[in-house]
Amino acid sequence: MADWDWNSASARESLVLPRVDALAIYANSNGEIVLRQQGMDGNEDSIIIIPKSQAPEVVAAINNMLTEK
Repeated sequence: MADWDWNSASARESLVLPRVDALAIYANSNGEIVLRQQGMDGNEDSIIIIPKSQAPEVVAAINNMLTEK
């Protein structure tokens, strides 16, 4: 497939799943929820820390975005 060009208009129209960086979700030593996304091309990972007590609000906000039309 040497003739495939990811940057061509036809390739962009054919794209079904865009590139997604790896995402890990785990608890840190303080019991907080950590969302860590793998950095690409030598960049540092992105990290978000959410206290467990505020997790339901984050989940509700994500659910609201999923149900919006």
